[in-house]
Amino acid sequence: MSEKTYYIDPITGDDSHNGLTPAHPFKTYASREFTGGDTILFKRGSVIRDILYGRNGSEGAPITYGAYGTGAKPLFLGSVSVSEPKSWIEERPSLWRYTGVLPSEACNLVFNNGASCGNLRWKIEDLQHPGEWHYTGMRNGQAEKNPTPGILYLYSPTNPGNAYQSIECVLWGMRKLIYGQHDIIFEDLSFRNSGVHGYQESLAKNIHIRRCDFCFIGGAVWDRRLRIRFGNAVEFWDGASDITVEGCLFNNIYDSGVTHQGGETRNIPKRLYFRNNLFIDCGMSAYESREPAQEVYFEYNTCINAGGGFSMQGEAPPRQSEIYPQPMGHHVFIWRIEPNTQPGHVYIRYNIFFEAPYGGAIYSVIDPVDERKFVLDNNVYWQTTGSLLNYMGGHSYLPAEFARYQAECQQDPHSQVAEPQFRDAKQGDYRLVTSSPLTGIGMQIDVAI
Repeated sequence: MSEKTYYIDPITGDDSHNGLTPAHPFKTYASREFTGGDTILFKRGSVIRDILYGRNGSEGAPITYGAYGTGAKPLFLGSVSVSEPKSWIEERPSLWRYTGVLPSEACNLVFNNGASCGNLRWKIEDLQHPGEWHYTGMRNGQAEKNPTPGILYLYSPTNPGNAYQSIECVLWGMRKLIYGQHDIIFEDLSFRNSGVHGYQESLAKNIHIRRCDFCFIGGAVWDRRLRIRFGNAVEFWDGASDITVEGCLFNNIYDSGVTHQGGETRNIPKRLYFRNNLFIDCGMSAYESREPAQEVYFEYNTCINAGGGFSMQGEAPPRQSEIYPQPMGHHVFIWRIEPNTQPGHVYIRYNIFFEAPYGGAIYSVIDPVDERKFVLDNNVYWQTTGSLLNYMGGHSYLPAEFARYQAECQQDPHSQVAEPQFRDAKQGDYRLVTSSPLTGIGMQIDVAI
């Protein structure tokens, strides 16, 4: 087994090099035949407008994709720049048409390096305010594989290329930003602006994702008629086993940060570990427990402002994409588990759940018998409005009813509801003062909501 380390510099690298030292990096990597035990490192500060083409390792000898050098994490972008002023034509006052050719369907617009996002409008005539956009080639339904190429429109009082420092058009693309099914480590990388998913695979096995960033993921149109959009950051489909996602940042995710979901054969996910991650502004949930699973651990995570971010821009809750009349935006969403089918335990422990203004920390819509296989404990909850826990044991509980929830549901015996301190209530600035569920050390989190 070779177990070599290869260096990739997509800007100044040279494919005539041997790629074995930082001084002699390759320029490309996707077509190379890496084997189990190899490590592929991308130069920090690199921006790669493509997906990461991961190759599968072998059991006990994973292939590692990571970073070398100093500076920002290597960035994989699922978007194209539409920032050039000459690429925009004003068709009527404040209505601008992009004249370039988009390689696939537009799913979102991200302005000024992530400072804000555009607001999707379903009809051109609805474009009335700066930042609102429309794409004429939106999908009519999820089964439409070859949608009609469309035209991108943006409302702006002046030429968009001058109004914004940068405009990234997030694309449907290849549906995800990372390939790789088994025996792979992804570490110290950044994945941004994917119209559908960040990482998504069927029957994934022995996958380790650590210290990676997932930002502005999702927003693709699932069904134009029903006005449904979707997209998860890390999704395991049709079963998965021996998975770890740890130390990662999830920021502005249209639906869920991490999730395991069904498929054709309904394989049961086993031994999934979601630990020490930071979730901010996940539209549906930080963790979506969808369909039966066993030995799943959602632990030591910090979850902030569920239901926030671009998924709610321009909409009043419940957003158009909701499947229930109640708004989404929960830190943990448990559903699609038929009665008496949950095979094993799911542990939700040692987490900080900080504010879910449209929903609650936990939202369960499964049978209470199966719900007992979800073990909740040593969590810290912080909620200023609405229910704290929705439909746990068939009931919803306000923060003031936490003790009653503990008694009736026999959950969270060592958890606490933290008391907020207001820094500036008029500005919506809050401070959470509590002790870390991981170390027990006093800590505080300052958040503007």
